[in-house]
Amino acid sequence: MSSSVIVLMVVIGAGAYFISRIPKTRKVDLTPAPGAADMKDARVSKAAQQPPVPFVDVATASGLVFTHKNGANGGKLLPETMVGGVAVFDADGDGRQDIAFACATPWTGEPFASPPVAGTSSVTLFLNTTPKVSGAAISFTQVLDCGLTSTLFAMGIAAGDYDGDGRVDLYVTGVGANQLFRNESSVNAPKFVDVTQAAGADPKWDHARWGTSTGFFDADADGDLDLIAVNYVQWSPEIDKRVDFRLAGLGRAYGPPTGFEGDDLLYLRNLGDGTFEDATQSAGFAVRNSLGYPIGKALGVIFVDPDQDGDLDVVVANDTVANGFFVNDGKGHFTERAAASGLAFDRNGVATGAMGIDSGYLRSINQSGGTDLAIAIGNFANEPDSLYISRGATCNFSDDAVVEALAAPTRAVLTFGLLLSDIDLDGDLDIAQANGHIEDAINRIQPSQTYAQRGQLFMNCGPAAPCFIELPASAIGDLATPRVGRGLAAGDFDLDGDCDLVLTQVGGSVALLRNDRVNHNHWLRVELTPHAIGAQIELESGGSIQRRLVSPTRGYLSQSELPVVFGIGSAEKVDRLTVRWPSGQSQSVPVDGVDRAIIVTETRSPQ
Repeated sequence: MSSSVIVLMVVIGAGAYFISRIPKTRKVDLTPAPGAADMKDARVSKAAQQPPVPFVDVATASGLVFTHKNGANGGKLLPETMVGGVAVFDADGDGRQDIAFACATPWTGEPFASPPVAGTSSVTLFLNTTPKVSGAAISFTQVLDCGLTSTLFAMGIAAGDYDGDGRVDLYVTGVGANQLFRNESSVNAPKFVDVTQAAGADPKWDHARWGTSTGFFDADADGDLDLIAVNYVQWSPEIDKRVDFRLAGLGRAYGPPTGFEGDDLLYLRNLGDGTFEDATQSAGFAVRNSLGYPIGKALGVIFVDPDQDGDLDVVVANDTVANGFFVNDGKGHFTERAAASGLAFDRNGVATGAMGIDSGYLRSINQSGGTDLAIAIGNFANEPDSLYISRGATCNFSDDAVVEALAAPTRAVLTFGLLLSDIDLDGDLDIAQANGHIEDAINRIQPSQTYAQRGQLFMNCGPAAPCFIELPASAIGDLATPRVGRGLAAGDFDLDGDCDLVLTQVGGSVALLRNDRVNHNHWLRVELTPHAIGAQIELESGGSIQRRLVSPTRGYLSQSELPVVFGIGSAEKVDRLTVRWPSGQSQSVPVDGVDRAIIVTETRSPQ
């Protein structure tokens, strides 16, 4: 078969994919759950009773002035529409949450290359200079010379202490290469060193990778943090131009990944001496289809422990192909079980255009019996979110987006950033979303779609099903402002206990959304030391038990803050706080009061 025929087939297939997402041709089962009609009036009433959560964009006022460039110059190259990584972490160890952005740079025309531009970098750090007083005005200062120098077409960003020195390091993915920055900062003096080559953190493959989301976790339970960087597709400007995706009336346009070959994720095992080895194949992460080709087209990754065995498993959100679920044997070897576990496809047995991903327990552990570990995935336009719910402490899931009233209101948007977070501090995890299309002229061919789209907030209504109610735009403040949304991360920037959001958009300014909740719910902020990614924390208060996994790798290309915040509603004391450390040790922690931050240090039992 000639190359011209192959390209023609790819173009036809890509066009069919895009058009299939127009509502009149895309068949999605949104049949309400049994009894849903009887709940309609009650849900309308409950929605009216939900207090507003008016987010206020204080980015400009706080000094967080940053435009997330995508390097576009008219060529309509696919990576230009996918950027937007952001990390919330404590860069200098002063107890305040700082922010780093991973940004694109201009294309040179050479494959994967970006030109060094004097005074610029594709990684930008802002230090949090907010006074350490609850509710103080948020302020940030950009750091221009701290060693975070990069010319990557950067995508995702991860934060984790890989060398165990107590300082949080950064790993940045990009189109064609990744970078590792070791943190050598002291308080108010941020300093990073590029150790990519010395640490073996960007191994060479037989083809260039396109890294997207990334995260640190202890895969093999040896006490140090390993790394995963998922990859999207095997791409180059030449391949993109040969595929030459076009839309009638628009000409060349940003297309789907269907015309590109998939790729394996990258797994780097920490050797404990400051270096990594590429263990992708030996650890079980190289998955092939029946023809022997990689099947992943990954944009999101999270770490979970659905069976409560203490090992971190890996869930990968794949775009237009089956999602991945890699189950850990406790020794750092993984078996892919997405199809067998119910995570591969949506409730109709279809692969979705999966973007951002997060997980958490939707309901109190004692109310649900621990059965409600949820994995939420934001999908392409005209596809509802996926909401996979576990059945018991097992690795068995079903897509309950319809049952939990998340499907219908998410179908009309294209969701990238997605977070499960207790926005109103009532003890239940809510869902915040950053939405925006990939094609700037989409409204010309799909009147129901726009390029910029408003964000969404779904409030968790507690133990009864359905779980979620969408707050109207008038109740969520500046989160409802239409943006070409991409990355979304959480952090308490003003130290008032509730979750603020930072949101990136393609080709536009970032938003720093201060949470101005109107209720007076109580809270407890828990920080573990040493930084214990993979620890589980249980809090009991007022007869309710909450469980959280310590893992900042969440959303789309992004990292949220490492400390865990528990909302406890009207309860005025914590009855029990228990930490199960990655070492397997369980530790009870006394808590003297609420509305405060505590630091918990692991206390090892005598051997």
